Amino acid sequence: MIYPNKNINTGVLSGLLIENTFGPLEKECLQVLSLPYENVSVWTYKKGTYSKLISEINPKVNQLYYWKNFGILFKYAKAFTSAFESFIELDYNWIKNFDRFKKIEELHYPKLTKYMNDNFIFDYHLTNIYDRGEVLDLSYFFDNKKLFKELYVNDTFFFSVQHLVSAFSILRNYRINLSISTGLKKRYNQVYDKSYEAFALPRLEISIIQATKAVEGLLNKPSKNKEKIVERWVKLFNIDPNKNFLDTELSYVNYYAYLINEIRDNITRYVKSKPFDRIHVMAIQAHEFARKLIVSYYEKLISSTNKEDKSITFGEEVELKIKSRKI
Repeated sequence: MIYPNKNINTGVLSGLLIENTFGPLEKECLQVLSLPYENVSVWTYKKGTYSKLISEINPKVNQLYYWKNFGILFKYAKAFTSAFESFIELDYNWIKNFDRFKKIEELHYPKLTKYMNDNFIFDYHLTNIYDRGEVLDLSYFFDNKKLFKELYVNDTFFFSVQHLVSAFSILRNYRINLSISTGLKKRYNQVYDKSYEAFALPRLEISIIQATKAVEGLLNKPSKNKEKIVERWVKLFNIDPNKNFLDTELSYVNYYAYLINEIRDNITRYVKSKPFDRIHVMAIQAHEFARKLIVSYYEKLISSTNKEDKSITFGEEVELKIKSRKI
């Protein structure tokens, strides 16, 4: 069975709990945002609990080569606004003929049908869907309207963020935390069990390549003409290309050429021939370089464009509730 389809086109999103500070009524379902193939609402299914996001989807998405759904847009937005330290996976839990007035245990979940006669297992799955996840204030979506819109309409930005999310996630999933927000020197000097190094090396290699792809997505492969590189750099970023990058003794623009031409092209050889600590530092630098460029690209983009895009619209009623709360 392919989801979504004609009868099963609504999913409740697990992994996220919505605070009720916007003052919803029980059983109320209010639009949060609308995408070309998807309408996302906040559903307060029961008094005294967190609300949930639900998504009604046009089955025509099955005809697309790939679908920029709300779940992936939110994951990338949350990663971007947390300096790539927070990664939240939203799962679509499909419901047949969704009815907001029904109790959650009365709804028909096609994937849970086999558990219907086992209350313990069925309740366990409902708990995972409705009661677990990160708590978020609904104002997050309205405070980051421009970010969601750029992720949806700007493929250059979307895929660069995607590559960097992948780079950080690879290491996060294997317990190699390369976030440098607590201090670059501390991360440089982080010590791991010697027996873990051989296991970690291929993950470091892949994450460096993914970070490099994030940069290439914005700048492409460096030209041999440095003036052209600088010209394109100034057009895209608010970072001085001649400023030194971290403690590398290379300017930003020179580190860019070094990352693309030297590190990326030789990373497989480096992994086999250089100390683990050196590869570890390379990964930290590549991640931070890509992060700084992506953030700068976005900041310059939104400061220099006044275009109005209707690909994403946000729910006015919910926004008014949030604004009235702040008055």
